[in-house]
Amino acid sequence: MGQIVSNKKMVLILVLLLLFCVVVSSTTIWLFAAQLHAVSPESVNADEFTQIDDSGQSAKFNQIDESVELEFLLNQDKLEFIPEFLHGQGYLIESIVDDREQCRIECIVVPTTVELDFLEMITLLETELWNRGKWEFITEFDDSLTATVNLRQSEYCYQLIIHRLTPYDYADNGRPKLAVVIDDWGYSSMHSAAFLNYPFPLTTAILPFLAQSYRLAEQAAAHGHEVILHQPMEPLNKYFNIGASGILSSMDEVEVEERIEKNIAHLPMIVGVNNHMGSKVTAESEVMEVVLKTLKKHNLYFLDSSTTSMSVVNQVASEIGIPYAVNNQFIDNVNEVEMVKKELRKIIQRALESGSAIVIGHVRSATAAALWEMIPEFLAADIQIVPVSQLLIYPDEDIEAFNNVSEEGVF
Repeated sequence: MGQIVSNKKMVLILVLLLLFCVVVSSTTIWLFAAQLHAVSPESVNADEFTQIDDSGQSAKFNQIDESVELEFLLNQDKLEFIPEFLHGQGYLIESIVDDREQCRIECIVVPTTVELDFLEMITLLETELWNRGKWEFITEFDDSLTATVNLRQSEYCYQLIIHRLTPYDYADNGRPKLAVVIDDWGYSSMHSAAFLNYPFPLTTAILPFLAQSYRLAEQAAAHGHEVILHQPMEPLNKYFNIGASGILSSMDEVEVEERIEKNIAHLPMIVGVNNHMGSKVTAESEVMEVVLKTLKKHNLYFLDSSTTSMSVVNQVASEIGIPYAVNNQFIDNVNEVEMVKKELRKIIQRALESGSAIVIGHVRSATAAALWEMIPEFLAADIQIVPVSQLLIYPDEDIEAFNNVSEEGVF
């Protein structure tokens, strides 16, 4: 009897297994057939995916464009941190272009301290891109100050171009202009690098025939700054020594011309000249006529440093027909950072009111520090730092007399 029961159980189990196999097989066959139907070309409703435009060309339907746009926006959001990141690294954004059609961001940045390392910043940015969005990247450098970061995430690509502003990037943009002249180059100075690496174009005035004159002039030009000869001239104060390259009011015409020619030959990269001291010479028409005629032969401009209100430079330059410029203010008569910044704020206001201004400073640590610290204020004021050659006065143009000589005729 027990054997019969056992056999019935076995039969029941076999029947159940058979039924299970039938169900599984049927389901598998149905799913496979459904999948074939889904991918079959005959089953695709083309109207859901394409439409024919007026030219007869096939175009993606709106629902597909919307999904692409959504993917773009999602990835775009992953790059929104970049401006804040750059600011946190000590850079201000001079301009930024976000080209969605080309999937490209182009950004020009301005460093706010001389110590910033552009290559190090790019490395930190790459790390941030990976940490935030798991972006894969390949970075190319056109030069040491331009990085193109090619980004990829799955099938989505983006190009990020970051360029550190340099004096070479100068282009007239119609904003009020300020020219910053730095006098007394030629001595060995630990502060020169701060000026050479300044992101805006400075005008560097080089004293002739000093130990570092030619080398510093070459470096300034290589960094994109304008280079002029800082010509020593006799001051009213007879106790100042102007050196062997200086111009004295007692010199005859030949001596003046020979000395100027020699100094120009020493610094062939110059585009202009300004006076070092010279309160006596710049007030004497006969001497200045020889000086300016010599400069005209070399197509050089003259910047009147305005060491005296008795200067005749504007009158003589107009008669001879040579372009010239006039210093509006010395910024570092007091060699302190905050005082230099105070003077710069005054000149910013002048530039905004009149459209342009020229200042003179010197190769000093306080002046360098003040110029770097003022970068955010220059950008906020929407003024443009330019070479002096962009602010030249041509014959018959009226000028405003210089009125900021603290000690008349000392220099």
